[in-house]
Amino acid sequence: MPARVLEEKMAECNITHIEPNRPHMQQNLSTTRRNVRSHKAIIDATLKLLGSSGYVDFSIEKVAREAGVGKQTIYRWWSSRAELVLEVWRDRLLPPLEPYDGEKSLVKYLESSLLSFGQLLGRSYCKQAAICVLAEAHRDPALYSRMEEAIYAPRIKLITDACHVAQVQARLPNDFDIDLIIDALYGAIWYKVLIRFEEVTENYVKSLIAQTLKGNSSVYDALESNANDLDKPESDTE
Repeated sequence: MPARVLEEKMAECNITHIEPNRPHMQQNLSTTRRNVRSHKAIIDATLKLLGSSGYVDFSIEKVAREAGVGKQTIYRWWSSRAELVLEVWRDRLLPPLEPYDGEKSLVKYLESSLLSFGQLLGRSYCKQAAICVLAEAHRDPALYSRMEEAIYAPRIKLITDACHVAQVQARLPNDFDIDLIIDALYGAIWYKVLIRFEEVTENYVKSLIAQTLKGNSSVYDALESNANDLDKPESDTE
């Protein structure tokens, strides 16, 4: 087509520029799609192997074979098996908890948070992921820091923020040791799952929270109430 005719057709269609054919763009798109498929296959293989073989028999070689990729593909994204497991643990095994809304009972929020965490941690693949990362983190301070940032810190922050809300609402004393309570509650869950090899049940979580806060019954009563109940006058007693 003559250049003048092509320009007229482009003007009629309000086209100002024609992108030249770029084979490398198609190649990049194909590579991206292949990378997405490979990444998912590796994550799925990691989950399967953690659930079936556990940490002791877990290896990059087995993941590569199960996922149908080369070991070099895995090492391009993760420097070690612990780094791979940490990502799976963070993104696929422990979904984020919901922030405290400040309205319902804080005790109920604690019960829901701890029960969800404990039941997920107790699943075989999640438990094996925890064992793997914890074992490697003891000799790798950098890995421990990443584990803390990915697993511990977000959950601890949610509970800490919830307690601060309760303090603003005058349901918790300002000198209440929030860190100690978190250690007692979460520490018990870790101990129950990883040391005792026992299931975390709803009754266990309720008893744990009640006993932990039992030293100050007035605090427990305040935390057990809904925010809307705080302004209700107390009934007279004889």
